[in-house]
Amino acid sequence: MADKIIPDRLREEYRAELKHVFRIRTNLFCYVTIAALVLELILAFTAVRGIIGPKDNPGIIGGIIFSVFLLATDRIKKPLRAQKSRAFFFSICLIAIAVLAAVAHPEIITYLGITLILLAMFTSTLLLPWNAAEVAVISAFAILNFLWIYGKYNICVNRNIFEINIAVLAVASAICIIVKRSEDIMRRRDFVLKKEIEDKNRIMMKELELAQKIHSGLIPKSISTENVDIAVTYKPMLYIGGDYAKFHFPGKNKLLFIIADITGHGVSAALLVNRMHTEIETLLRENILPGELLKRLDDFIKSDFGQMGIYLSAFCGLLDFADNSLIYSNYGHPPQILFQRAGNKIVFMEAQTFLMGIGMETPDVHQIKLNFSRGDRILLFTDGLIETKNISGEEFGYDRLKEFVKDNSGLNVLALNEGLVSQLAGFQSGEQKDDIFLLSVQIK
Repeated sequence: MADKIIPDRLREEYRAELKHVFRIRTNLFCYVTIAALVLELILAFTAVRGIIGPKDNPGIIGGIIFSVFLLATDRIKKPLRAQKSRAFFFSICLIAIAVLAAVAHPEIITYLGITLILLAMFTSTLLLPWNAAEVAVISAFAILNFLWIYGKYNICVNRNIFEINIAVLAVASAICIIVKRSEDIMRRRDFVLKKEIEDKNRIMMKELELAQKIHSGLIPKSISTENVDIAVTYKPMLYIGGDYAKFHFPGKNKLLFIIADITGHGVSAALLVNRMHTEIETLLRENILPGELLKRLDDFIKSDFGQMGIYLSAFCGLLDFADNSLIYSNYGHPPQILFQRAGNKIVFMEAQTFLMGIGMETPDVHQIKLNFSRGDRILLFTDGLIETKNISGEEFGYDRLKEFVKDNSGLNVLALNEGLVSQLAGFQSGEQKDDIFLLSVQIK
């Protein structure tokens, strides 16, 4: 029955794992045995001379030599059968040491019955991954050796005690066989289950890698035109995330950009990003202003995902290079930055309404118009930037962001993004806790 649990394709792998367990445990038991016997040998010449003496030396020295021999044989890589043989010889050696101790001290059998042999049998059978048949052989060896002690030395004249000892050994052997049979079946099932989980994880990882490639295809690339330089930096917390950004040129003298942050992380957020991207592509073809675009996007989120408890913040801006104007709309997104080079001044473009998808109906179109100058810079980001915490639990925050933007106003947009990410990495404590998206726009 147990043999049928492991599929043919996994048999060699299972044998390799079993070989590794036998090797490691046998070596460990050899080290423990050597340490225990050396300690016993030291005690034989010091503290307990009256109990342990020269008559114990053959068992002690023989056990040490045999354990060292087994350790030496492990230097060469061996198949499962050889590793099992090493473990079997160790088990026999352990029982033999118990037998020699009993022979050297008949009072042990008289007063403690089969304690030593029973302990040796339990140790050698239960602590190694034997199957039921292999345990039966080792148990039989222990029982035969016990019978040999009684027959050769006639230690116990009380037949009742003899029969009780034999019965205890037999029951112990049966328990070991039953336990190891159940353990063998469970071990095989666990191995198959582990491999099935590994296979599913591999499939899932491949799907995640494919999803990541698809998702990364939605992330815009850095670009330079006659009017602007745009640098894009995206660092998802997981393989894929819920941050999204896009820029679009409705005409030669216009640039529209969007950045959004969906609640949650991972696959569910990334799926919504993909669905939202399709909707935004449709809206962009209508050439509408940022306020109308985000209002329509909000209606779409509430209509299609309103019952799922999914919300998002979004910021949309439109640069018009003909009249140097910026129209923006902000739905619950962190205040974005307009850096005015002339006065070395930062203008925060605050949120004008709530998050998208929360269900609050309003006919209003939310947008604000500002003016910009050539040389100004816009920094768009998601909250993963400002909410990154250090070891003291302090957030990176707007003050550090403002200081960085002002101190590095001479950098190009790509260097600005890289420098900001580097400073953030030095500030944060532990792993990244949120997606981070940066989109820097340098107006020429």
